[in-house]
Amino acid sequence: MPHYYNILNKTISLQSDHPLFIEEFHKDYHWFKQTLNHECACDIKICFHGNELLINQHRIDLSTHPTPIHHAFQVVISEIMSQLQDYYLIHAGVVKKDNHVIVLSGPPGIGKSTLVKTLIMNGFDFFSDDCAPLHKESGLIYPFPRSMWIVDHPPNETNTIRTKKAIPVAYRPDKSPPVKPTIMICLIDDSDVDQHIKINMSLKVSNSPLIKALKQLPNIKCMKRHPLHEEYRIQYPASEHTTQAIHTICQKYKQDLWTMYRVPHIRDCFKCQAKITKVSTHEAAAKMMSEMKMFESYFTPSNKDAPMASLINMSRLIQNANCYFLSTGNLVSEIELIYHALND
Repeated sequence: MPHYYNILNKTISLQSDHPLFIEEFHKDYHWFKQTLNHECACDIKICFHGNELLINQHRIDLSTHPTPIHHAFQVVISEIMSQLQDYYLIHAGVVKKDNHVIVLSGPPGIGKSTLVKTLIMNGFDFFSDDCAPLHKESGLIYPFPRSMWIVDHPPNETNTIRTKKAIPVAYRPDKSPPVKPTIMICLIDDSDVDQHIKINMSLKVSNSPLIKALKQLPNIKCMKRHPLHEEYRIQYPASEHTTQAIHTICQKYKQDLWTMYRVPHIRDCFKCQAKITKVSTHEAAAKMMSEMKMFESYFTPSNKDAPMASLINMSRLIQNANCYFLSTGNLVSEIELIYHALND
């Protein structure tokens, strides 16, 4: 029996013989669930049977993947989000206080979810934890009430995997119509000037030339993460040139690649005092663009907007908002500065 969801005006029909797959999807997207009849026209039809994933008649065989249900979930989310072409998907949490809608943008691991959770505990309304859809024409921020996931086990020398747990959130649809953002805050981490980039990747085959090509790049560390599966950790000093070189290699050998993702940098500045600086809408838009959530379709060519046109348009959309850079610190000082921005 299909389950129906409506995500930013995209209707999704989801069906599977794996109860865990349905359970995992519903855990994150239950606020989007709809009751629809079987004749409903769906933008995305998804079936996951056995280890075969079918999305709008496109088939993916996951029988050789070490964790097929988990990978199927990631493929489905990426395909859904890649079709939301009418929105900038800002990597941000969003909360509301009185007539103010506050967007808290920043890279993975900087503490957005923790900050959103703390603000909710202090009387703010929940809008979004991880994704803030900004409509490209109207400039409205749409609510995106996915489950809130908080880190409960950070990685260390022996365990390189960061685990999260879901936090229940009280979401009030009646208080969450799409609205213009009034405050844009870009979270900045100044505690690590010599940051390293870490990437996890999972390959379909052993002895892939992809790994050999990566190892030939300067300043690259490539470590196997699992004795039985082709899973690797790539680490290198932050460099736009190296990042582009890795992207080029992965594109060349993408037929060998199951998945790859950047490991969030865990900040170490909780003893510091946060600092806030007012910036122009153009500066804020440029910072948010660099942390935009990007999703590639598995089946259709990407239709990306030109970067400069996107920057100009986003600057226009947030021109009436007060914009800030917030250098992160302890939560008390961050909250104090957000209240300062509210009263500015």
